[in-house]
Amino acid sequence: MPKERLSNIELLRIISMFFIMIGHSYIRSEGLPSSEEVQLHPVSSFFICLINAITIDGVNVFILISGWFGIKFSKKNLAKYLYQVFFLFILLYLLALIYGKASMSITDIKNALGLTSGYWFITAYLGLFILSPILNKFSESATKRQFTYTLVCLFGFQCFYSWLTSYVDYFGGYSIILLTSIYLLGRYLRLYPIQMLEDKAVLFYIVTIFLIAIIVELGLGKVGNALRMLRYDNPLVILSSVSLLLSFNKIKFQSKFINLLASTSFAVYIIHFNPYVYPYFRTGEMLLFKSYNSISYVLFFLLFLSIVYMVCFFIDRIRYITWNIFHQIYKQNSR
Repeated sequence: MPKERLSNIELLRIISMFFIMIGHSYIRSEGLPSSEEVQLHPVSSFFICLINAITIDGVNVFILISGWFGIKFSKKNLAKYLYQVFFLFILLYLLALIYGKASMSITDIKNALGLTSGYWFITAYLGLFILSPILNKFSESATKRQFTYTLVCLFGFQCFYSWLTSYVDYFGGYSIILLTSIYLLGRYLRLYPIQMLEDKAVLFYIVTIFLIAIIVELGLGKVGNALRMLRYDNPLVILSSVSLLLSFNKIKFQSKFINLLASTSFAVYIIHFNPYVYPYFRTGEMLLFKSYNSISYVLFFLLFLSIVYMVCFFIDRIRYITWNIFHQIYKQNSR
């Protein structure tokens, strides 16, 4: 029997997808305050910087969770991953065709197959999936000392040559290279718990997100940019992501409902960021942004994201049902 999912970590998986959706919204993609806004409204500007510091963890946390449990590579799991991706791609494309929002052009067919730079995470995660047997084998066979040195070298190289100097381009963390490092870090934390981090996880998390937010606001106010702080390869972002994971690891509970919702989290990314869906996502968010004051906007935006998540959940259940039907037919024909 498969092991029951840990609902505390599955809840964090859902939250990480909310972070990613917020990252695709106005408040993250275009909403950083200007230098003038920071100087005129430092408190509200800091709040926006803090939201950015919190939600930038989304992708790293998602990959840390994959490393925490370990990706189980098999032909069935690979087929299941590809089926989910292309089923949702094609379904959304067909709906766009029906409603006149797409055509049979080369551009729209490329969109239908996910051949766009915006979907970098899907292809990078596929690469991580393919590499997972090698990464898992290394995690199991390496000594703790070897594993530690490897991670120190990986992140030291990444920190200096990518984040600090850009001599080696990790595309700000939008690459399979960083994903493999984060995945290995997740495996390491599960196999070799770091007691100090475990004991002080909540404190580390609070300190790092506030430190990131402070530096971002100072950067915006003094030089007009975030000083590379809002990047996946920023060491402080990685530390806050790790601290958040370890904080949730302390919470022990089981919920079949949470586990079920978490099982569709990847579909939420595929659907809401689809080229035919994303404009409506942004339109809905912008209507809220223009219609409500700051406190009301936050509440209604969280409700909006929850509705988006649930719509994606029900769409993905169609994929789940059809996959089970085809899988049963395949099993019967293979006998």
